[in-house]
Amino acid sequence: MARVGRVCRVSRASPASPAPRISRAAFVAACLFLLSPAAAAKPAADAKLAAKAAPAKPAAAAPADVDALLAGLSKAPGLYARFREEKHITLLQAPLVSEGSLYFAPPSRFARHTDKPIKSVMIIDGNQLQFGSADGQESMNLGTNPVARLFADAFVMLLSGNRAGLEKIFKMQLTPKTGGAAGATGDWKLVLTPRVAPMDKLIKELELRGRGLNLNELDVREANGDWTRTSFTDVDLNRRYSAAEQTKFFKLPGK
Repeated sequence: MARVGRVCRVSRASPASPAPRISRAAFVAACLFLLSPAAAAKPAADAKLAAKAAPAKPAAAAPADVDALLAGLSKAPGLYARFREEKHITLLQAPLVSEGSLYFAPPSRFARHTDKPIKSVMIIDGNQLQFGSADGQESMNLGTNPVARLFADAFVMLLSGNRAGLEKIFKMQLTPKTGGAAGATGDWKLVLTPRVAPMDKLIKELELRGRGLNLNELDVREANGDWTRTSFTDVDLNRRYSAAEQTKFFKLPGK
């Protein structure tokens, strides 16, 4: 199986083994979350809480086209969110589940702190990717790995609304959600199909689903049949990090 360097690799371990450090799909999901200026609100814990919730606001209109979506996605000044990721591997009966938090400070500082099943931290700062866990630390210059570099470039292009640059990497198709009165609900689906090597040999497609300008879920389908679904909650769209917070969230523990 092709690998995205030593850091971004897929584990074929049994469910009883430690969770994989970080897979290609995890890297993509982590980066692509940053495209979103909003995400779904955390669902009510039970029917009683749901009944007490405030009346639902009218659904935001779905973006008219890719340009409208990119324009909205380019406005987030900084982000925080919780994530839940399910990695479906063809050789395993049950998915590998991980949960944690995501942090982003423009223009290019990103941190993924995983809490479950094991604690780990991934940092992307400019051209450098770092990973740390109880097993140790690793780092990679994105310039030495063409697949990781493409993912990082796509992330920057999406945040800046660079459609021309994105279309060099992906074929993009934005459609309303199929079934029912999709146009009325504001639901949408954006499919990104890689069109350049070596990404097109590893990733079959990325599917983002949302409502209005909100991103709710991301599916990453790999060429080997594995796939990953990531959902996002508890999003803070206007998070600005102090110097102390930059040190806390955007450095590996112990560094």
